[in-house]
Amino acid sequence: MELTGKVVLVTGASRGIGRATAQALVARGATVAVAATSEDALGDLGAASTHAFDLSDPANALALAEEVEGRHGRVDVLVNNAGVRVDQLVTHVDLDDLDRSFQVNALSPYVLAGRLAAGMAERGEGVVVNLVAPVVSPGRRGMGPYASSKAALESLTNTLRQEVGGKGVAVFGFDPGWVRTDLAPDGKEEPGPVAERLVAHIEAGKGSKTPLS
Repeated sequence: MELTGKVVLVTGASRGIGRATAQALVARGATVAVAATSEDALGDLGAASTHAFDLSDPANALALAEEVEGRHGRVDVLVNNAGVRVDQLVTHVDLDDLDRSFQVNALSPYVLAGRLAAGMAERGEGVVVNLVAPVVSPGRRGMGPYASSKAALESLTNTLRQEVGGKGVAVFGFDPGWVRTDLAPDGKEEPGPVAERLVAHIEAGKGSKTPLS
């Protein structure tokens, strides 16, 4: 996919991988809409538009999709990057933490992908990327809310790929690995190179049953 002029929505763009991805997309000439809980850290990205939405409520995800489409007319590429990490034993479940983990990591991406992929399929072109975590999604002690929600996101990714993959929409999960971000301060790689790999996969425009990295 030639990214020049394409409308791309990146969630969780205020820091880490999302921020680096937005910068890489802007550098390639894309029309980038960036979203985060607060707009404070979005203004210096050079994005075409900034959007403040709290994705712990999927209704806000729907409102975000509508706002970006209203502003730019369409969305050609969706990067579901926003995420929260909740480390917690299953036997010590906190309902608020569990709810927030699934809302941000799985349900809001579900709503955004469902709303925006429909338009991509009608136009016969588009890309949907979900940032997944295959190292932990099969299950990881002490990370129940995070691991379970990321497993749900992988299921969503493959389900959507089956539904719209034959209609010109490339759907894939992207595994960033252990990256130094707020979620993983001990990460071994900086966000910049990871974002470049992600954008290269978007440009390739190919769906995948297994996560790309």
